[in-house]
Amino acid sequence: MSMKRVCITFQYIIVISCFLLFFSCKESGDKDTKAKQIAYHGEFYQLPISETKPRGWLKQYLINQKNGLTGHLEEAGYPFDSAGWGQKVADSSSWWPYEQTGYWIDGMLTTGYLLDDDFLINKAKSKIYPVLEKTGKDHFIGPSYLTKKKNKHRWVHAVYFRALMREYEVTKDSMILQKMKNFYLYQNEENFYEIRDQLNIESILWLYQKTKDTILYELAINIYNKMNYEGFIDRPVTVSSFLESKPIYEHGVTYNEIAKLGSILYMYSGDRKYLKPSMAAYDNVDKYYLMVDGVNVSSEHLRTPPDALQTHETCDIADYSWSLGYLLMATAKVSYADKIEKAMFNAAPGAVTSDFKALQYLSGPNQVILDSTSNHNKFFKGNTAMMFGPNQFTECCPGNVNRIMPNYVSRLWMKENENGIVAAMYGPSEWYGKINGIRVNIKENTRYPFSEDIEFEFSPEKPVDFSFVFRIPEWCTTPEVKINGMVSKKVYQSGSYYSIQRNFVEGDKITLSLPQRVQLSKWPNNGIAVERGPLVYSLKIDENWQALEPDKKKARSTKDFPAYHVTAGSDWNYALALEEADVEDQIEIIQEKWDLNPWSANTAPISIKVPAKKIRDWKMIEKDTVFYAMNVPIQNNGKTVWKERSDFKKNGNFSFTPPLPNLKSIQDFEDEFLDTITLIPYGSAKLRVTIFPILPNKDTLELN
Repeated sequence: MSMKRVCITFQYIIVISCFLLFFSCKESGDKDTKAKQIAYHGEFYQLPISETKPRGWLKQYLINQKNGLTGHLEEAGYPFDSAGWGQKVADSSSWWPYEQTGYWIDGMLTTGYLLDDDFLINKAKSKIYPVLEKTGKDHFIGPSYLTKKKNKHRWVHAVYFRALMREYEVTKDSMILQKMKNFYLYQNEENFYEIRDQLNIESILWLYQKTKDTILYELAINIYNKMNYEGFIDRPVTVSSFLESKPIYEHGVTYNEIAKLGSILYMYSGDRKYLKPSMAAYDNVDKYYLMVDGVNVSSEHLRTPPDALQTHETCDIADYSWSLGYLLMATAKVSYADKIEKAMFNAAPGAVTSDFKALQYLSGPNQVILDSTSNHNKFFKGNTAMMFGPNQFTECCPGNVNRIMPNYVSRLWMKENENGIVAAMYGPSEWYGKINGIRVNIKENTRYPFSEDIEFEFSPEKPVDFSFVFRIPEWCTTPEVKINGMVSKKVYQSGSYYSIQRNFVEGDKITLSLPQRVQLSKWPNNGIAVERGPLVYSLKIDENWQALEPDKKKARSTKDFPAYHVTAGSDWNYALALEEADVEDQIEIIQEKWDLNPWSANTAPISIKVPAKKIRDWKMIEKDTVFYAMNVPIQNNGKTVWKERSDFKKNGNFSFTPPLPNLKSIQDFEDEFLDTITLIPYGSAKLRVTIFPILPNKDTLELN
């Protein structure tokens, strides 16, 4: 036999083998690919969203979302009014609208189911079922454009499929499982070998859990291994980079989305080699990038140190908290729940108006002017990125902002085992479900985080024995637990989950008292911030809101959903005159009138009076020329990569929030008297100073 014939025969065998392997994957419904039972190695289980309902201020927040951007995002213009999933444009020459509308649909559907709101549910479904019904013989979901490009952009499916997962969770529509399964199994695995395309691991493993098809599990493992151990990407979002503790330069959203994948794999494999990098990734966030409001720096990249002028994308609030939720389920570590709460009660409301009709693309702890030129970050410095509006810079955040609070509400309640209910995080809400076949309702009566008290009221159909699990946050050192009014003699330590096993009957109550102590946190450049429990406090500034006329050409705002210029109507340039020791003896905490809309300067339900001193030379920065940075494409070893350049120049009239002043001596001040200023919750203050300079030589001054 000639060498040529041997080669042809060998090639023929390879083709036949690949053909058989391909069709063995397509027949994945056969019994030999089904696991009899899916082993789960996480500590907590996520509960169906239909079992959780918001109450109190949380419910009002979601109602505001319905009446605001979540229910009417088409008011923000492109792509929400014309393109993307289920929109008028059937196809597209870009992946972009599919990512942004995918965020919106997910947030809209989740909000709708939490509120039992038909308007939101039906509007979201109109962007789901028509898409699924259009799949062809190739089982591809989405525009044909995405199948033709070299860069596969399967990232947009990772975003959109979260909405499909939510829809199945409520409706149990088997078509969703079949469509998603066919989509994945008819794809070339290499389609997921891009930096963000690997994020489909999240929905692939969810699908594995629902269908028990082991081919899906193997697909997820293969993608993860390729991306982490075979050099497919050279950016610092792999196992080795997560395990190496040092500052990096990476897109913040990309980091948050990828960092969670190992924790999800761990929950289905039990192999801690997956969990360890995810935990290390967020240890690095804590060490280098975590801002005072509870979210990592991302403008748009991770930057260090997290000082008073750093900011984050609103997208990062959504993705950071969503990713930490997986780590919480995997480990039951209280610190993850504490971090999620801090992000939800500070960064999240601090980046949107209280009516949920406008948001910031970039927001941060110190922002004393917000207009169309006030972005003080080097990234697009001097542009609209920090102003409030429906869609003032780029479209990802107007889509993603809709996911933040409904995702939080959806994970308030979890399950420890078949008979263990977990109040994983706190907020006014209730849980309905079955334990041992018996209907049980638990109401969480609280104004938390504005209150220290949380009451759980139990209403089972008939007496039922189960374990109720609750959390003592790390910041709480003197908790008290009451069972039906009687103080528990058990010693409860901060930073732990505790379980009460009992035969619960109608009317049983468990009450937590979580005293919130004022603490001073330290920040770069001799900065200091005031924190109390899960809330961070900011200077209350009189805010002048000027609604702008809609720009008809850009069509990114309307009369009912305007963009704003916000300027200060009161002084903001103060240094705090506080000693770290016995700080509570130096301040006054005031409970204000309660309002179900607590997230504005005028309705903040709690305030703190503190001694301070005005700094006359701490002033707004005025410029007529600025240099700014932006990402530009460059060629690197035959590949196009995006790098930041900071030498772009523009002229105009610019006003910026200044950095912290350097206070060297008492002679920087006008007189020898102190003022008293008012701090309110960070999320209620849209103009704010949160990180203050600390006053030197405070003992030589007197309170005025």
